[in-house]
Amino acid sequence: MLNKPTLSFAVLLALLGNASLPAAADDLGDALKGGKVDLQLRPRYEYVHQAGKAEDANAFTMRTLLGYSTKPIAGLGASLQFINVSHLGSDAFNDLTNGRLAYPVVADAETTAVNQAFLSYQGLPDTLIKAGRQIIKLDNDRFIGNVDWRQAMQTYDGVSIENKSLARTTLYAAYLSRVHASYANFQTPGRNLQPVRLSLLRAGFTPVKGTTLAAYGYFYEDRSQPDGAATNLSSGTTGLRLDGHYPLGSYQALYTVEYAQQRGYRDPRPGLRADYWRLGAGLGAGMLSARFDYEVLGANDSGSYGFQTPFATKHLFNGWADMFLATPATGLQDAFITVTATPVKTLNLSAMYHDYRADAGGQHFGTEIDLLATYALQKHWLLGAKFADYSADEGAGTLFPGTAQANVDTQKAWAFMTYAY
Repeated sequence: MLNKPTLSFAVLLALLGNASLPAAADDLGDALKGGKVDLQLRPRYEYVHQAGKAEDANAFTMRTLLGYSTKPIAGLGASLQFINVSHLGSDAFNDLTNGRLAYPVVADAETTAVNQAFLSYQGLPDTLIKAGRQIIKLDNDRFIGNVDWRQAMQTYDGVSIENKSLARTTLYAAYLSRVHASYANFQTPGRNLQPVRLSLLRAGFTPVKGTTLAAYGYFYEDRSQPDGAATNLSSGTTGLRLDGHYPLGSYQALYTVEYAQQRGYRDPRPGLRADYWRLGAGLGAGMLSARFDYEVLGANDSGSYGFQTPFATKHLFNGWADMFLATPATGLQDAFITVTATPVKTLNLSAMYHDYRADAGGQHFGTEIDLLATYALQKHWLLGAKFADYSADEGAGTLFPGTAQANVDTQKAWAFMTYAY
């Protein structure tokens, strides 16, 4: 039996072959011949040392993405993309499906799946409509992202529409019925097809070049958990975000201001109420930039619920050691400094330092240092190395409040290569 994304693609091909459309057999052939193949190969090595684990993790994995998008016919097109994640060598790590509990987690389970399968329509002015399984990334991925750092990424089943008819304005809306994810709502990577009712609304405006002002509302009904259960994170999140850069002589002023509220929506867990905000500023000059940011995922009044972002690309936030994939019940304050350098055109270096505290009570959790180097080699290749070192505060306890995540010293290192065609 065909799944919904594959069935949608088959329906599209049938429609394209229907003689009643302006484009019949010849146009169908032209659409297929004029389409585009996409291929990505990403071999990666990940090392994890974590206090309390008997073994260190050594994970050699490979991600392969293979897809094809037709040339549009009368504005109608189709895209189909497959994903495969394979383990290279022995499984000396816990991928959350193989039972290797003596090892730290590297959440890259083996899988083969339809990553994307959608119909697209561009026959309306300045408008793109997609129906089917698709990648969605909004703003900086803080709330809605594709979890691209994990080898099996996150995609969404549903309908989306983007319109750019108004000057310097982008309007976006989507209604999604399922999330196909590697790490959503703390479920098992590689085996998560989560039923949801997820409505996304966003309006973005560019008042000056390099700056975006966005208003958003994301409304999530968790269909995989019982109504009112402690694991049910059904929520409505609304917010405003200002982000960008502005020239100041030979410098660039960097700035981010964002605020959001999260409230219960459609029979959530009790006490689901928290606020989010972020303030950041910095300067860039030539090949160097530096900035300071303060991000707060707030707690409710009783300290029993911390602001959650179940569909975010979480690896981008609160440190690359991934200690805060679930926000502690007492919330999280993350004060961090970021320094970046581009000593040569194709070499990018960055370093970050984080200090983490609870939002309710102010308990100090720990600190983290993150380092990254990437080098673009010719047109299709990217080489990279990455390091994260989290140091837990000795008085912080063994678990982050309200989670199953151990608050322990953790070091991670990666070496990776990406080929994209």
